[in-house]
Amino acid sequence: MASEQSFSYGGFRVSGLEIPTDYELHAVETQVQIEEMKDDMQQQLAEFREEIRYLKRKVTMMGVVGVAVMSLIKVRVCFECTGWGFGGCSLVRSYHDGN
Repeated sequence: MASEQSFSYGGFRVSGLEIPTDYELHAVETQVQIEEMKDDMQQQLAEFREEIRYLKRKVTMMGVVGVAVMSLIKVRVCFECTGWGFGGCSLVRSYHDGN
């Protein structure tokens, strides 16, 4: 609550004006600091979200590339094992059997 004080201004006595107390000024300053901190945290949160989106895309691409490479490796192993006339190797058979 503002305090009522009287003071002189240009030779005229003025009284009954509400002048904020030190506590009220401190409260306003604190509120401004809180708002600034809130804005900073929202900015950081937006940056973190963008970074997470980027990393998700990167991990997804790595997964896609990994699956593609694994498919190529399986094809190469199948080709090499059957190409030598051994009737297929145990690695390929266990992969195809689901073991």
